[in-house]
Amino acid sequence: MRTALVAGLGLIGGAVGMALRRAGWRVAYLDPYVSLEEARRAGAADVRAETLDGDLVILATPVDIAVELLNAGRASARLPREGRAEARPTFTSVCSVMGVFGERENFVAGHPMAGWHEGGLANAHHVVLEGARWFLAGSHPLVEQLVRDCGAIPVQVDPHEHDAAMALTSHLPQVLSTALFAYLSDRDVETFAGEGLSSFRLAASDGGMWRSVVEANRENLAPHADAIAELVRAIIEGRDDDAFARARRLWQSLQG
Repeated sequence: MRTALVAGLGLIGGAVGMALRRAGWRVAYLDPYVSLEEARRAGAADVRAETLDGDLVILATPVDIAVELLNAGRASARLPREGRAEARPTFTSVCSVMGVFGERENFVAGHPMAGWHEGGLANAHHVVLEGARWFLAGSHPLVEQLVRDCGAIPVQVDPHEHDAAMALTSHLPQVLSTALFAYLSDRDVETFAGEGLSSFRLAASDGGMWRSVVEANRENLAPHADAIAELVRAIIEGRDDDAFARARRLWQSLQG
């Protein structure tokens, strides 16, 4: 039986744990905020672990913590026991960025294109991994087995191209939603709020995870901030008559 350890049994880590258990894996977890009773009740893990061990270690924490755990886990795996080197587990990540990890032996950065606007293990059942693209910045048979056993489709990518693309298609939508609602938070808008405002569900996202994503991908995000602000001004001032048409065309193409 394959064994996996999920470090961070939250939204994505919990969803991965559930999928792997359904596929016959034995799943352990490391998470100080999730009790063993909660993990078992959710169907996300079998046991609670004390160390980063197993055939495969899945880093599902915020990205800054994932980098720390990867460094610590790989260092401990090199320590000899009874005169023999321990077998190194394979590491992978499920974070929204890849480049921050760099190139490492026996590690594959990963990113399943699945999620939910609210975090935590309680919402992991909302995450649909079946049929989802799962980006991998490298090839490893065990990691690819993990992806397929979760029902997802492994897609090889360059980590830096991935991060640049995610800045536009995932991270900017989050930043813009958060910025809008933070701006409105001290204004009396509830009486007049309609469906359009309510559709910004990303504004409910957990800052603990997203702050580290923004920090890790700041270089790719920053150049777009001024350009978007200028486009907003141009729309308001009537200097871009084609903006609504361009936006509508892209929206319609994404629906198909």
